[in-house]
Order: sequence, then structure tokens, then C-alpha cells
Amino acid sequence: MTKSSTNLHCNRVLQSKEIMLSDADLDAVEAHILTIARFYFQSFAVPESHSWIGALQESEAAFGDIKGPLVGTRLLGALMAVRQARKSVYCFNSPTCPDCAAIVTEHERRFTTAIRAIRTGRKGHAKTELMMLCEGNDTRPSLDALTRLVSVLPKRVAASGEAAYV
Repeated sequence: MTKSSTNLHCNRVLQSKEIMLSDADLDAVEAHILTIARFYFQSFAVPESHSWIGALQESEAAFGDIKGPLVGTRLLGALMAVRQARKSVYCFNSPTCPDCAAIVTEHERRFTTAIRAIRTGRKGHAKTELMMLCEGNDTRPSLDALTRLVSVLPKRVAASGEAAYV
């Protein structure tokens, strides 16, 4: 996989543990989850932005008017579990700046990788990612919340050349 290192329209510079979204190999579900999570984190960082509204709008647009709100609230539960376990700042990128949104932070990458691992039946891999994301603190609440989230997500379809997990 070739990694891109520049973003032509923004002054934001790719950091050492970050990757371009185009290199992240997220399927459509994971990409929507990342965007929704970014809206929630933006709302935590700048409460007056009311970005949680964008999270719910994106969730409903991506997953429908029945399942969307459920996905949105379960994702919020998972994010809150991670936030409670972490002692330091969770780095995220703005969902509303196209150039910044094109970069995936280390923390966003670990979160989406944990989701993918659960979606593909690799809970051990998810635990490893969560151990790093939760800074060695108790991962059980985060793993439980992610498992609840994944239970309402569409199944992951193996990409061409990717091993199918059962």
C-alpha cells in the first residue's frame, strides 16, 4: 500500500502516526462511523457547536431513519466508554473541514480498527487496539459498548484479496 503524505489544500500536516483516509481501507460503514464519531468529539471539544446534531443527522442519513438513531446512540455509548477509560486527550479531526477530515489520527485509526476487528470476529485484535486506546486502563466497558454497536451495524463484506472472517 502506498501512503500519501500531503494534503494539498490545508495547512494541517500529517503527523507520524496518522494516515490519509484514502489509505485507511475503511468500508462505507466504517467511514460513516468515523464521521459520526468526529461530530460527537467536536461537540465535546466545542459544546456551543452543537455538533451532536450533525452526528445524528449523519447517522440517520447513513443508516436510515429506524436504525440510524440506534447506531448514533450506541456509537455515543462506545465513545463515552473510551473517554472514561482514557486519561489524556483523544485526538480527532474535524468532520466539517474536508482537508482535515481526509486525515485519520492514531486514535481514530485504533477506534475504527477495533470496530472492524469485532465486525470480523477478531475480538482479541479489538482488545489489543482498545488497550492502546484506553491507555492500559480497563477495556471491558469499551469492548462491551463496541460489541453492542457492532450488533446493529451491517456485516462487513470482505474486500477483494482480503480474508473473510467467520
